[in-house]
Amino acid sequence: MPTLASPRATGRREDPAALASLCKTIREHLQARRSSLAAEIRSYPTPIPRCDAQFNHLHEQQIRLARELERVGDAETAGRAQAIEAIERFIASAPYSDDAAEREFRAQVRREFAELRK
Repeated sequence: MPTLASPRATGRREDPAALASLCKTIREHLQARRSSLAAEIRSYPTPIPRCDAQFNHLHEQQIRLARELERVGDAETAGRAQAIEAIERFIASAPYSDDAAEREFRAQVRREFAELRK
């Protein structure tokens, strides 16, 4: 099945400004999540043993967020194909938390992206 970024999907004409705006919204969400995660890591009780699974998970989430932020930030100004790919990757990625706000944000992004594809 072709993705939006594939050559066979060129009949679609998503508005580049709308795609950039959606990327910006995702970037701002990720930045807020990164700040929250950084605060959680800073307040983590010490000493932290190497085998602390919860702390290691937080650290891995921080690395994932940094990569995702870089990808979405680059896509904001790079053009249509890269913006579409970044949005699709965000939608397909695992959530960064289990809270309802994260689920609702992802659902909102899916809806907005689906509207852009029409």
